[in-house]
Amino acid sequence: MFSKSRALTSKSLLLINILILINAVAMASGTSAESQIANPPVQSVKEILNQQRKLYSQSLQLIARGDWRALRQQRQQLVDYPLYPYLLYAELLGNLRYSKRADITAYLESYPETVKAQFLQGKWLDYLARRGYWQSYIEVYGKYNYIPNTSRQCNFHLAQYRLGNKPAALQAGLKLWSQGKSQPKTCDKLFGILISGGHISEKLAWQRFNEAILKHRYQLARYLKRFFVSPSYRLRYEIYYQVNRDPNSLSRHSNFVEHSENELNILEHGLKRLARKDPNKALKHWSRYQQTHEFSHRARASLVSEIVKGLYLAGHVSAADSYFVDHLKLLNQTLQGSLTEWRIREALRELDWPAVRKWLARLPQENQQQSIWRYWTIRSMEGDPSSTLNPHIETLTLRLARERDFYGFLASEKLALEYSLNHNPVPIDESRIEQLAAIPGLQRARELLFHRDDLNANREWYSATQNFTHPDWLAAAVLASQWQWHNKAIASLGRVQYWDDVEIRFPLAYVDLINKAAKNTGIPNYMLFALVRQESAFNASATSSAGAMGLIQVMPATAKATARKYKILYRNKKQLHNPAINIPIGSKYYMSMLERFDNNRILATAAYNAGPHRVDQWLKKSSGKLPFDIWMTLIPFKETRGYVSSVLMYSIIYSRKLGLEPPMLLQHEREALL
Repeated sequence: MFSKSRALTSKSLLLINILILINAVAMASGTSAESQIANPPVQSVKEILNQQRKLYSQSLQLIARGDWRALRQQRQQLVDYPLYPYLLYAELLGNLRYSKRADITAYLESYPETVKAQFLQGKWLDYLARRGYWQSYIEVYGKYNYIPNTSRQCNFHLAQYRLGNKPAALQAGLKLWSQGKSQPKTCDKLFGILISGGHISEKLAWQRFNEAILKHRYQLARYLKRFFVSPSYRLRYEIYYQVNRDPNSLSRHSNFVEHSENELNILEHGLKRLARKDPNKALKHWSRYQQTHEFSHRARASLVSEIVKGLYLAGHVSAADSYFVDHLKLLNQTLQGSLTEWRIREALRELDWPAVRKWLARLPQENQQQSIWRYWTIRSMEGDPSSTLNPHIETLTLRLARERDFYGFLASEKLALEYSLNHNPVPIDESRIEQLAAIPGLQRARELLFHRDDLNANREWYSATQNFTHPDWLAAAVLASQWQWHNKAIASLGRVQYWDDVEIRFPLAYVDLINKAAKNTGIPNYMLFALVRQESAFNASATSSAGAMGLIQVMPATAKATARKYKILYRNKKQLHNPAINIPIGSKYYMSMLERFDNNRILATAAYNAGPHRVDQWLKKSSGKLPFDIWMTLIPFKETRGYVSSVLMYSIIYSRKLGLEPPMLLQHEREALL
């Protein structure tokens, strides 16, 4: 079907590599490839690449029509193009049948490092399993460094069983069955053999039940009841299941005398649930079980944390604080200070500045150095009459103003200083950039990006960068930035926590679309840049776990309602991956949030992330008594707290890149009580 030698080496591929490298070096130095090398070969290589890109686009149309004969003829001109394996893959997948096994094997051996080889091997395994070619299945399964999913693992062990290797199949099948989650339906045949053969012991079922109940997978937990036939296991099942339904059943201490790991887990689970309902009862039972059972540090800290919160929320503040202080070392060490941070927020809610200062002092030293808690140390000193005039306040504020973050910017505003952007560009290692640009996987990723096949481009990038070192990631960030692949450039710097290259981390992309949206909505363009940067890092193909899509991450239902309200042409959710559709809809929706919340960007931004109804609830709870900074700190969702502060901080970075000098917060936003 294809020549292995031609697939692996070629003169034209070398020329394409040269062009990519020339462009990479040229862009790094700020000049064009043409100005560096003006002789005819460079231009001819560029023409070759452009022609191959055009032919590849035409080939995609042939694939869509299923015109495999024409594709075979045309792809002969693309043997040296980085995406040639994609054309071979398309035909193999489109005509998947047993007679093609030699071609499939040749592909898997010739392109083992490609993403498509992994997909083809998976699809081929599924084909073999559906038709019962078990010997071929086993032969293909263990080759080419393929990592199978659970469905294909089950089929492999089923193949072992069918071919006579029953002990290995049963042992592996039991391991898959025992996991505390429902497995794919593909596994039903293998699991059916285990069940009908009586291979599921009560001990194994009990292990799976415990894991299921602790992960709140109650349907699976109920299913497992059928495997408990002896009186002892049936009784234990009822006891544990009852603890989950009614944690008050923990009062029957005689039910818990095994001291096993499973029992410790269920006791922890039940006590936490009880602490939220009746913290006093939980504390009573916890005191008893501590004497009879040996809990881990993690379990103890987790339980004490729930009891402290339960007591506090039930109005027993003194008791909660006393119990907290008694266990402060354990809680800070095991929970990394998170409960102490929660207690500071509760003190802020009450505007209790002495309590804020007291709990700030109880934070672990590492937490105390974080910008947010340095800020609240300053604010607590300002808010407490006993320390309002302390001259150390200005010193602390000046130090905080050196930080490039939301609280550093607030400190700069207090001192009327310009914000500290602290730009420190990534050191450019041209030789390493050249090496990365020559990696076949990254070449495929670059070409896929050119053809707007973002999904496969992302897959190739991920595969090619698996073993990158710190210097590799820095070079990858520069290379991706040169390719205008901004989300990968940003992510690459994030991998090595290099935060100071403001140019790469905050690109000015989609400028025309964002400026047009700013004009149509009255929203400053730097705010829209900040939203896009926070929402997707300029990844137009992004889709969140909740289903939000595109550059400004719009939910399909929100997009439909917004498009109808503002008469924006919109047909289906796939269009949300089109920046020309996404940006107008997202910006109009943000405009509607600004209108709803009196042009307050703090509230509008929180509403964009968490929903306007939640913001209404939070405002109702605070009753217009809290300064903006406290209200932001008390947002119940950690994600939304970070989201609002990041968008506002990003807006300053983008305003400065655009030559503008607005303050981070407008006067009415700073002065409003929320």
